[in-house]
Amino acid sequence: MFLAALALAFSARAIAVAPELQISLRPEQHLPRDAHTAIEVIVQLPEGSADLPLLLTPRIEGAAVELVRGRLLRSDAKLVERGRLRFEVPVVARSEGTAILRVSVTTYVCSQSCQRVEATTSAVLDVR
Repeated sequence: MFLAALALAFSARAIAVAPELQISLRPEQHLPRDAHTAIEVIVQLPEGSADLPLLLTPRIEGAAVELVRGRLLRSDAKLVERGRLRFEVPVVARSEGTAILRVSVTTYVCSQSCQRVEATTSAVLDVR
């Protein structure tokens, strides 16, 4: 019983101190119709994940914008500065209206053991 309580407390502590992974989108406010462009995504990596696998998965909700590429890896990014990666998510503005771009990032942080960390964000894209 004591060991089970100790294990539960340890796992709760591990979750509470999970490293922070941050994403910021920098889309243009308005996209012209039929534009082929890239949405800039900045990923701030947590300590201990500099060389570990990373997967960026964008999704579009709405018919106004179409994704050109659905998954990007760490090798697709450019290192902006230590711990910050810049991705360019290619999109096509198909028709007038709005769409929601959702981006999720998954990576790992390792110290004594490895832990999966994820972050998600979204932005509204307006096509005129």
